[in-house]
Amino acid sequence: MEEDVAKALAYQVKRDLAERYFSARRVIEEDTQNYFQKIEETKKKFITALEEAFGRLYLLLHKDSDLIKRFLDIVGFKEAYFGDKEPSLELLSGFHLRGFTSKGRYKNLFLDCYQKLADILEDYQKALEELRVEAEVINHEIEIFKEKYNLSEIMHFLKGLDASSEYADLGLTSLDESTAELEKTMEFKKIPPPENFLPDIPALPPLKEIHKELASLAKEAFSRYRDKSQAVLDYVKTHS
Repeated sequence: MEEDVAKALAYQVKRDLAERYFSARRVIEEDTQNYFQKIEETKKKFITALEEAFGRLYLLLHKDSDLIKRFLDIVGFKEAYFGDKEPSLELLSGFHLRGFTSKGRYKNLFLDCYQKLADILEDYQKALEELRVEAEVINHEIEIFKEKYNLSEIMHFLKGLDASSEYADLGLTSLDESTAELEKTMEFKKIPPPENFLPDIPALPPLKEIHKELASLAKEAFSRYRDKSQAVLDYVKTHS
């Protein structure tokens, strides 16, 4: 009778422990799945938009390496993000021309495109920061889980309850399966930061802080490539 009670209690203890263990695991697994899903959603929402926004500026600078370098110096960037792409005039569809002269309209178009990029980039940075925080929270959850559910200690505890048990509750196939191998199989990997999957692009300076420099750059691009610049204005005029 006492042996039956002891076995029943041991079974209940093992069952309760397994339920708590796998319940805690499930929370982390679901949070991890949601995190990587948000990574993909952020890619779809922002990467193409950022590529197009950068492309407009490179297009208005006529892909001139000297002008692009000066632009990067003005905004404080070390690299030309998405600079390997070939932007097309279609990226300028929907923009409106402002100004009395062709050079003035070209300058304003460039400044409008810069502001468009700055707005997209600001939203992207916010999304990236939210993902950073989420990764940190999940990693904290993992550390707490490891401290609370040390698999080696759990296995020794269960063996002490019933050395003949197969521990099916914890997913073991036999008593011969080593704890070390089980720990390796069940171990949670640290969640990588979003920068491992998404470009970490710095914020742009506010337009009002570099308005003069950007305006001068746009005017030079117009003067250096007058015919091509006029063709751009003609396209925008008919596709606004």
